[in-house]
Amino acid sequence: MTPEKKHSSILESARRALRILFDRPDGTANEFSVDRFLRLLEGALKPAAGYANALWREFGRREFGGQLEERLLEALIENRVLPADLAASEWSENLRFLLEEADVLLKAAARLPEEMESGERRMLMPAAAEFFHDTVVPENLRALADSLRSRDRFRADRAFRYVGGKFIPAEPGAAKPLKKFYGFPSIRAQFQRYFREFAEGKINLPLLIYSLPGHGKTSLTISHVLAEPDLVLILPEVAALESGWNELIAPLAARPDHKFVVFFDDIDPRTTDWYSFRTNVGGAFTLPDNVMPVLASNYEFPASILSRGRQLSFPIFDELRCIEMVEDFLTDFGLKRINHNLVLLIAADYTEEFGQKKFTELSPRSLTRYLEIYQKDRIKRKTIVELSLGPMITRPDSQLFYEFNIDLMRSLYGDDYIKKLLKQRLKDLEG
Repeated sequence: MTPEKKHSSILESARRALRILFDRPDGTANEFSVDRFLRLLEGALKPAAGYANALWREFGRREFGGQLEERLLEALIENRVLPADLAASEWSENLRFLLEEADVLLKAAARLPEEMESGERRMLMPAAAEFFHDTVVPENLRALADSLRSRDRFRADRAFRYVGGKFIPAEPGAAKPLKKFYGFPSIRAQFQRYFREFAEGKINLPLLIYSLPGHGKTSLTISHVLAEPDLVLILPEVAALESGWNELIAPLAARPDHKFVVFFDDIDPRTTDWYSFRTNVGGAFTLPDNVMPVLASNYEFPASILSRGRQLSFPIFDELRCIEMVEDFLTDFGLKRINHNLVLLIAADYTEEFGQKKFTELSPRSLTRYLEIYQKDRIKRKTIVELSLGPMITRPDSQLFYEFNIDLMRSLYGDDYIKKLLKQRLKDLEG
């Protein structure tokens, strides 16, 4: 066989492998048209130096082999091969076929500069040639399967943003250890129980979280999801709730080896178009067992949405829950016995600082920031302890909480809501 024919055979096999693994001739956009990496690779395998150079310019910040293997794993998953299947002692004939084609493609890419005719090779940039030469080709199919399995993005990372149709690894800043949440014991217990039951495969009903701003909906959700090692957190753009639902859920449904919490934060139920959600959740279609939506809002959800999930509503933050949070904080700080006077003084000092405009809201969020001061300021700790031993003990102002909450609800929900609330309270007193 002449060198030219040998080269042509290698590249022809690689192009065939590329089509088998990635081409989807179903009349819609195929992988080549939506993934520029693959489109440039297809051109480079013709072979054409211009495409190879462009591939390096756009994707050369990461090693070529790893980027191709990530796409190869996604192609296997689309062909009903899960990462766990790659670790099986015996493979199906179909899986072996796909692995053999993946091996052909990797080997050809690593040799691409040598497979080019002399005219094209002279046009290949040295950095582009090195980009392909550095491709690590596993020594056998078993090693290739292990390498592909390690590319599972949902195994490597626990949290992802979903932006522009892509899952991007993220590290949510709101996450913190569960023991660092104070007060609201029944709410925290519900969070823990709900996500644990989902991790155990018992439920996947949507969780609908409602409270006034600053109560910790975001941080409690993120922290409790990440506390369950078998759960993966997806943080989509709010727009995906109204359009693009299928594009978001389909790749997750294809991964029954993982359980996904899809968290839509800070939505406004009053202006949301619920058609897609109602159709796919409790409507004409069934939600995949491994996907659980969580929706959080400062506004109440409509009845048509509440009927499709479970609501978790926070109680109003008042002086009693403020005291409860302070007690939990002191316990976490290491106090064996809690001095009630000390608790009252800390809570009262917090409300006093609010009155001095050091905080813009009376909420669990601002109280948590206030309590963090005691962890850093030894003098403040000493002063408050000394005051708690004195004859005069100040209590937090209940009226201050009441007025703040009324004003906040009026600004969010309007005067009619406040009138309705007061009317209900009078009815409860009469009863």
